[in-house]
Amino acid sequence: MALSQAVLSGDDATNGAPPALSVNEPIAKVDGRFLAAGWRPQPAQNPLPFERRLAGNSLDSLSSCSGTGLGLCRYDYRRGNDALAVVTVPGANGEGLVHSWFHPD
Repeated sequence: MALSQAVLSGDDATNGAPPALSVNEPIAKVDGRFLAAGWRPQPAQNPLPFERRLAGNSLDSLSSCSGTGLGLCRYDYRRGNDALAVVTVPGANGEGLVHSWFHPD
């Protein structure tokens, strides 16, 4: 059974709500939907080379990755005044899978 978590409800195009997110969804898929909906990468900081390796992708939204513990990585997006951070964990094939998300502002 897949777990899902609602961030905001309503029409994405008119109220600034991000596209729906689901736990265990690949970050590459999320990134594509966010870009298509007008959200833009806005990392909180530039990732270090080891963080880029840990993330296993070249997404512009990557802010950082933890080199210990669960191996969490953070991706940041913005559209207008709305911001959203997406946290991932490594999947079985090394791809980032959505773990959680929050509004950093």
